Amino acid sequence: MRCRGAGARSAPVAWPVVATVEHIPARTADGITLAATAHGQGPPLLMIPGLGASRSVYATVVPLLAERHRVIVFDPRGVGDSDVTDGPYTMAQLAGDAVCVLDAAGEPDAAVFGASMGGMVAQHVALDHPDRASRLILACTSPGTSHAVRADPEATRRLLGKGARTPEEAYRIACTVLYSRAFQASHPDFIEREIQQRARRPVRARAFSAQYDAVRHHDTWDRLPELRMPVLVLHGSEDEVMPPGNGEVIAQRISGARLLLLDGLGHMFWHEDPERAARAILDFLDTPAAAPASGDLAENA
Repeated sequence: MRCRGAGARSAPVAWPVVATVEHIPARTADGITLAATAHGQGPPLLMIPGLGASRSVYATVVPLLAERHRVIVFDPRGVGDSDVTDGPYTMAQLAGDAVCVLDAAGEPDAAVFGASMGGMVAQHVALDHPDRASRLILACTSPGTSHAVRADPEATRRLLGKGARTPEEAYRIACTVLYSRAFQASHPDFIEREIQQRARRPVRARAFSAQYDAVRHHDTWDRLPELRMPVLVLHGSEDEVMPPGNGEVIAQRISGARLLLLDGLGHMFWHEDPERAARAILDFLDTPAAAPASGDLAENA
């Protein structure tokens, strides 16, 4: 795969203020321009959004991480400020897009964080381009179809906004499973702001469908033991979208992987408790690679 040169600069997303902000358009192998942003300075951390999400999904935690790292985030193809493109998409293609973002940012490698569908893409980055992922953080994600711990079908229906008549209504339904029940009760204003933000710039239906089809074909079970870089598996204990058992089987499949269960938090745990999420990520990134791993031991935080 060869990435092309950067294209024209895209309109920036509004972000909380951090020390350094760069807008980095990236050009994919098939000529799609992806909108990317880098925040802060230090060792690079690439963050891959999940299903239907733009880079703004990480706005709660990026400023905390950017105090010590150069945090690179981007809008996947067909989403946000990135180019409109029809499907089908494949996980290999989406992983290639992430590598092109690293190329555009001038980073030969980076720690790679992916949440949910983004965690599936991150697995493919690490497996298909192992020299580009120095460390791997797999958040609220799955090993794929053959060994996934299935969510309740009703939770999946809600995630997909089944029965909604508008994009706003669809995301409002999705939020009933994206967040823990305790957070929904205590932070309705935050969730409403997220809904209104999505309503202003809804994900394109074609892009969402193409992403979801790629998710349905994701399966890394047989290849996960190939991973040799340090791996942290993060999961909210109250995740209804991607049950915590998925994090457990991923960690068991990867030699030396560390599993950290975030007690009381749901699928979007970095929204519910950004400080706790950032602390878990930074502690992992700052641990020397040669330090002893806690592979098959699940920890709670």
